[in-house]
Amino acid sequence: MKHFIFFTIIYLLLIQTVFAQTEISFNSLDSVFVFTEKNSQTLKTGKQQALLSKWQKISTQAGILNFKVPTNFNLTDNIAQQVTFLPGEAFGGLPGTFKEVTTGQQYVGNINIAPQFDIVNPSSWAKLKSASINSELTEVNNLIVKKLLFESISITYYNIISLQEQIIITHKSLLIADTLYLNVQNKYSLGIVRQQDLNDAQINKINLTDKLEQLKLSLQQQYLSIKILCDISSETEIVITEKLQFIQQFTNSIIVDNQLQYKSSLLKVDQADADVLTNRMMQLPTLSFIYYNSYQQNSNVRFFDSNIDWINSQYLGLKFSMFFPDVNRYMISQISKINKTISLQNAEHNKIQNDLGNKQLVLDYEKTFSQYTTTFQIKELKEQNYMLALNQFNASILSSDKLLIAFNDMLVSRLNFSVAMSNLLITQSKININNNIK
Repeated sequence: MKHFIFFTIIYLLLIQTVFAQTEISFNSLDSVFVFTEKNSQTLKTGKQQALLSKWQKISTQAGILNFKVPTNFNLTDNIAQQVTFLPGEAFGGLPGTFKEVTTGQQYVGNINIAPQFDIVNPSSWAKLKSASINSELTEVNNLIVKKLLFESISITYYNIISLQEQIIITHKSLLIADTLYLNVQNKYSLGIVRQQDLNDAQINKINLTDKLEQLKLSLQQQYLSIKILCDISSETEIVITEKLQFIQQFTNSIIVDNQLQYKSSLLKVDQADADVLTNRMMQLPTLSFIYYNSYQQNSNVRFFDSNIDWINSQYLGLKFSMFFPDVNRYMISQISKINKTISLQNAEHNKIQNDLGNKQLVLDYEKTFSQYTTTFQIKELKEQNYMLALNQFNASILSSDKLLIAFNDMLVSRLNFSVAMSNLLITQSKININNNIK
């Protein structure tokens, strides 16, 4: 019995641990960002791309000298050697005759090493500039991806908070609607109201029940969306505990200054300019230092004959290389110039678009705060109207249909206020993201 209790406790602890590991709780948007920084495959891929571009830059730097050490080792067995015909009289024969003489060595061993490096290589210098720009461009593009990802997370996060608030509001309203239905039913039994009034009260309950289910489904969809954005497995349960907070103060003099898109377009201009320079430099000559060192052994006995010395030969010098101008290289050069012009035009467009996007965020904040204030005032008035209508209905001086209208107006105003508050928080978070990631 003791063993059974012991293993039962262990089993329950393990089960609890497993469930604890499959639930993630967030109490703020920043906590979601911290989690995403560590776990997002999108951001991890961006970091690998940045690392790759840095190594490409290092590779280009190493390629400036273009250091090479070609090394060859050959063992040749001349099974059938070359035959040369020499005049016969040289060997005591008759004039006009020839004697077959086998020339060469059967076993030939050869090893040579020929290191070289570029002293002047204009195209490699130009490629280094292009690699440096590409490394910067990768970092800026990664920041753009991060900014867009965080903005999407922000929208989904506050949609979840808003939906959770709307579910609470709708659930409470459903309880009120149930009470209203009972009141109408009592008055119907007393003959005070019509069957139509009772039906309307019941329809109101059915609509609220359906709305509550729709809100719950929408909430599940938003949770799936945030899992996708944050790379969280489908088996993991997410819990967001933050509530919507009432905002009273309007923030004046908001400034948004994010120039990532413009920075990216300027780096693309520099990259296109580097391509033009590279194509131009490739038409210039290259000066290289070369050195050659070779050892050769010839024998008719065997390879690595100890009775035969290795013959050494070596030299050093300078090599001058130059591509002959051709039509294809000229066409590539012209295309790179056109691409540079296009990138300049895109940069000008992106500058305007970037500045307008920053101003649009400020206008969005002013608009959402205005909607937030308006919906709050309407909510307060609609709640007051409902309480007045309820008192009049209880005093039998107001019809049930007008009471239901006042009730639904109050519910809609509460839901609208929740959405307006969420939109304001989304706009504020976008502004913070754009000012922090740049």
